Amino acid sequence: EEIKAARRNQSRSPKVALVGYTNAGKSTTMNGLLREFSKEGADKEVFVKNMLFATLDTSVRRINLKDNFSFILSDTVGFISKLPHNLVESFKATLQETRDADLLLNVVDASDPNMVQMIRTTQNVLDEIGVKEIPMITAYNKADKTDRNYPQIEGDDILYSAIDPKSIKLLANLITKRVFANYKKFDLILPLSAGKELAYLHDRAQVLREDYQDDGVHIEANIAPDDQGRFRQYLA
Repeated sequence: EEIKAARRNQSRSPKVALVGYTNAGKSTTMNGLLREFSKEGADKEVFVKNMLFATLDTSVRRINLKDNFSFILSDTVGFISKLPHNLVESFKATLQETRDADLLLNVVDASDPNMVQMIRTTQNVLDEIGVKEIPMITAYNKADKTDRNYPQIEGDDILYSAIDPKSIKLLANLITKRVFANYKKFDLILPLSAGKELAYLHDRAQVLREDYQDDGVHIEANIAPDDQGRFRQYLA
């Protein structure tokens, strides 16, 4: 586990963590994204839990979007109100993924009459485990059980159904917009000897084009804000 966590921390693919109340549809949302965007698809699907604490493990998958965009998606345990204190510690360990995330996806059951209370509970649990100032999308799931039109985006919120492919595509667009907002497109020429830098780009950036020529490797890539300075010297 520690090795896996270390490897994930090295890779600069943005990390998106699903949070929210038990049974709001986090695993179904993850499976929907895997079905649409993962090459392995069904083999990678996660166990859909309809009970409390079916697992305290975090499921982690890579979601590959078009144009070489990808992000790491983790599904955390379902929250419940009035969390028994002895479980808060197990939560803290499991929810480390959440603290490391670039974006939280708060999945809410839009058809539940106690929806507002559940949003509050989720916020309380996040406060309790020290998750602060991470951008969040509130994803109102199970819109198929309401009489509202879906899928639709309102600001940073989305009304959708995790079992509807159109909804899942719109959700993926919203996530992409949020997590890649500050990436910049660079045209680079890397010397042929700069194999390490090239590997770093493949690991941490979105490589759009790669062309080996006599004067070096010509690359077009979207690069994260933290890494932009490192590659300025190679600008074409």
